[in-house]
Amino acid sequence: MQKAVKEEAIRRLRTARGHLDHVISQVEAEKYCTDILQQSLAVQSALKAVDHIILKGHLEEHVSEAMKGKHKDKAIEEVMEVFDIVRK
Repeated sequence: MQKAVKEEAIRRLRTARGHLDHVISQVEAEKYCTDILQQSLAVQSALKAVDHIILKGHLEEHVSEAMKGKHKDKAIEEVMEVFDIVRK
């Protein structure tokens, strides 16, 4: 994993963890449901951003090289598997 990708992913994961900790405390305190949902959506958004960063880094670092060589079919299959997971 590229250093910049790793650093950005960790930064965003820590942000997501902070949001998640806040959701937990809101639920424990029985805060207003829509406030909890709003914070929960922030967690989900932060995690989606991490997925995007990691996938982009993977495509740039690994898949682009594999597409040039003998592992082209494997690289395509791997990317398609990720898209299948996302669509579920």
